Amino acid sequence: MVGLTPFLQRVQVTDYRSIAHCDISVPPLLILVGPNAAGKSNFLDALRFVADALDTTPSDAVKKRGGIDELLRRTRRDIDGFRIVLDFMISWDGVSTPVQYGLHIDRDSAGRRTLVVRGEWCEIRGVRDAGTAGFRVMHGLVLDGGGIEQDRLYLPVAATQGVFSEVYRSLRSMLVYQLELSQLRRPQPRLPGQTLDPVGARTGAVLGTIKAEYPQMWRRLNDYVRAIVPGRISVSEQVIDAYSTIAMRAEDSLDGVVFGPGAMSEGTLRAVGLLTALFQPAVLDGQVSLVGIEEPEISLHPAAAGALFDALTEASERVQIVVTTQSPDLLDRDDVDMESVRVVMMSDGVTDIGVADEVSRRLVADNQVTVGELMRTNQLRPMAVE
Repeated sequence: MVGLTPFLQRVQVTDYRSIAHCDISVPPLLILVGPNAAGKSNFLDALRFVADALDTTPSDAVKKRGGIDELLRRTRRDIDGFRIVLDFMISWDGVSTPVQYGLHIDRDSAGRRTLVVRGEWCEIRGVRDAGTAGFRVMHGLVLDGGGIEQDRLYLPVAATQGVFSEVYRSLRSMLVYQLELSQLRRPQPRLPGQTLDPVGARTGAVLGTIKAEYPQMWRRLNDYVRAIVPGRISVSEQVIDAYSTIAMRAEDSLDGVVFGPGAMSEGTLRAVGLLTALFQPAVLDGQVSLVGIEEPEISLHPAAAGALFDALTEASERVQIVVTTQSPDLLDRDDVDMESVRVVMMSDGVTDIGVADEVSRRLVADNQVTVGELMRTNQLRPMAVE
């Protein structure tokens, strides 16, 4: 790493989907490892929920996920709400400033709404000439005066005032990607912009912006493409009338044959989408606070895992990266920092997330095994919730 101060410092999630409670620190590159259906995606979705709820409304974010009952942890006793608390850093007046933002969403017991915001709070520490600043809202009542509808968040209102605008912007700029092949293959209207859609739409247009505005990074991106996909190829944008798509050029051919996304394998398309997400202009310009990626290794040949890990590591020098994986191949190397790894396991329907147990950490530190080898033999366990 090059001294990047990660955006998120600490994440606490309670009663969200399969997570009863987790409390973890977040390094510049966070790798959530565990078997399928262990609950890795639920952690990422909790971050995405905060960004979605601020970008629209909590009701819209809940509806997008199938309703409040889909988000509440299922137990023998009734769970009426969930809580997400984020500790993170913002830059304000050129100073790194710590912030805590939390929300507590409940089912609406009166039945008038799908949900109520039981609590919302923001504490900004070390604001220049102010010490601390913040607000606390309980059931629509803002402490120190004022109010808001009980199914709305107050931060978008507070964002019109000074430092809260940066808190709001930073939380909304957490991007979580779950790339869809149909979106990667489909030509999209060519619209200006520097941010890749969460499902991979507009990959061609974003590639075109990288090539035009960051040619060195475009070349670097293609270095990774060639390391992941055999052969001397390069990828860029192809413009067809008012539409944009991905083009792959075979550089070894005399006439530079160009292939569209329909001729690319699933692994190649996903690799291009992933690399575009990691090195998109919005990341390079500092407009994105965090990039989350669900299982980046899907459809890739195991031999490509090394290049993929290198790309994730390089990207984490510019922006905080959170990835989920169940692939031993991705972590089958000696230079994986165990401080970046959090182990995710499911027990009796409850997700447990924590640092690796002491034995696993010692074996990896002594270069006796890799994290990937521990995953293959099912010996990687969380020590405890942090």
